[in-house]
Amino acid sequence: MVETAPIVRSVDIATTAERLFPLLVEPESLQQWWPDVAELEPHVGGRVRMEFRGGESIVTGEVKRFEPPRALAFTWVRAERPEISTFVELTVTELDSQCCRVEVVHSGWEHAPEWRPLHDAGWVHFLDCLAALAEGRPFDKQF
Repeated sequence: MVETAPIVRSVDIATTAERLFPLLVEPESLQQWWPDVAELEPHVGGRVRMEFRGGESIVTGEVKRFEPPRALAFTWVRAERPEISTFVELTVTELDSQCCRVEVVHSGWEHAPEWRPLHDAGWVHFLDCLAALAEGRPFDKQF
């Protein structure tokens, strides 16, 4: 059976939303835990560009939601199939004064279900990297 449902993944991180949110939007911080190269203009309508695997995979998009320190959403367009756009939404929820949950919902797999398993595994891996970075633990972002 081909799966097209949105990917929904989350991780609880021992930090505050205010300390975590910059890790989701500042290019230098993003590059520590996720892409090799990152560009993100932090406003609705801003440009997103990320390179993975040494530039072998390039993703572009547009910021659709920017609500620091609670939410970021953007379109996700892979260079090899620019006619297909998926959608990434990251939300940050404070669980208490020293812990927050980051949830990602990556939707739009109807036109590219073959990519869904790779992206699902990627979100599991990279959310763990984000948590490790935010908590000051060692990690290897290679996927």
